[in-house]
Amino acid sequence: MKRVLPEPATSAAPAKKPSTDNTDGFTVDSIPLHHYHLGEDNYAVVSDFGNTINVHIRKFRTDENGRIIPIKKGASFSLFVWESLSDEIHRLGF
Repeated sequence: MKRVLPEPATSAAPAKKPSTDNTDGFTVDSIPLHHYHLGEDNYAVVSDFGNTINVHIRKFRTDENGRIIPIKKGASFSLFVWESLSDEIHRLGF
């Protein structure tokens, strides 16, 4: 008698959350909702990854096609650190 092996379970890939990462860039006329212009080439970007909210302060540049894209210069903060920093800045009167 031949042994019958169970068929492998077909597991569909888990549904992905809509990405807040914008590697294709954007234009001045179409700044994404989660991007906040801080002046010059600086933006604050709020993102969630792995159910953790982060605030990125990042430098951007404009490419040859007029798209605004992020560069490596920047810093990332957890929500707790960002709120602490923000409270301290307000306390100092900035």
